[in-house]
Amino acid sequence: MEISVVIPCFNAANTLPRLLRSLSQQSIAPKQYEIFLVDDGSTDPSCEIAGQFDRVILLKQNRMGPGAARNLGADQAKGRIILFLDSDLDVAPDLLEKHVQAYRDQPGLAAAGGSVRPLGEPALCSWQLVDHLSSWFNAHPSVNNTKPPEYLPSLNFSVDREKVWITHQLRWDPGLTHTGEDVLFCHALKQANLSLAFVPTAVVFHQDRTTLRGYMTHMYRWGFHAPFVRGKIRGLKYSFLFPKEPWKQILFLPAIVGGYTLLVWRAWLSERPLQATLGLPQLLLGRLAYAQGVMQGCLARAREART
Repeated sequence: MEISVVIPCFNAANTLPRLLRSLSQQSIAPKQYEIFLVDDGSTDPSCEIAGQFDRVILLKQNRMGPGAARNLGADQAKGRIILFLDSDLDVAPDLLEKHVQAYRDQPGLAAAGGSVRPLGEPALCSWQLVDHLSSWFNAHPSVNNTKPPEYLPSLNFSVDREKVWITHQLRWDPGLTHTGEDVLFCHALKQANLSLAFVPTAVVFHQDRTTLRGYMTHMYRWGFHAPFVRGKIRGLKYSFLFPKEPWKQILFLPAIVGGYTLLVWRAWLSERPLQATLGLPQLLLGRLAYAQGVMQGCLARAREART
C-alpha cells in the first residue's frame, strides 16, 4: 500500500462530509491508500458520518487532543507513507498522488508538507481572508523556500513510515490541545537529521474562520501556546522572544506584535500583495490578541514551574 491517511476529528460533522468525499475521488487507485478517522471524543454525528463511507476505518479515543489522535491512527497505518490531514478541509483530486510522487522524486526524503489554499475566494478585507493570511503564511504555493523550512503545518503533512515512525519512533506531542505540535514534530525531525521538504503542488483547501470572534480566539490560543512551544526549546527560531520570566516577556511584546505582523505581510507579497497590504490593520489586531495570549501563557508556564 502506498499511503495511509490519518485524520484527527473532534465535532467535525459540518466539514467532514466534504473531506471524505474528496478523498474518495483521488487520482490514485483505491487499493493504493487507506483512510483512518480518529474520533477524539466527539459529541456530534461525526462518527455516524464516517460510517457512511465504506473505505473509512473509524478509531475512537477519549478527548486527548489531535497529537494523540494522530499517533493512534499512524500506529495502525500500513502504507509506505502516512499523510496527516485535518477534518476541516477539501483536498485536490491529486493530493495523495503529489505526496507519493514527492518521495519518489527525493529518495532520502523523510517528511513533506503541502500547501494551503482558502476554501472559496475570501472577500477583500474579510475576517476569512485575514484568518487565512495569518494562519498559512508559510504554506501558500508561492512561498520562497530557498532553505529547508523550519516547520510546516500539520493539516497537510506526510512522513515516510519506515524512516520516521518505525526507525526513529517519532511521535506527535500528545500534551498540546490546540497549536504547536507541528513545530515540535519538525524540530524532532531535524534533531534526528531527517529531511523535510515543502511540496507546493500538494494542495488542500481550508475552511478558515469567518468572524472577528473566531479569528481573535484563534490568535489568542496560538499565542497562549507559544511559551510552551517556542519557549520550551531554545534552539527554535524566535525562541528568545519567549523568556521564562513574565516581566521579561513584557519587554518582547512590541517585537512580537510588530515583527510578526511584518513577517506575515512580507510572506504574502508575491501571492496576495493587495490583500495583505489592505489587511494590515486586521493582521495587527490579531497580533494584539496573540500577544495577550503570550502573556497569559507565560504566566501559566511560570505557575506550572512553581508546582
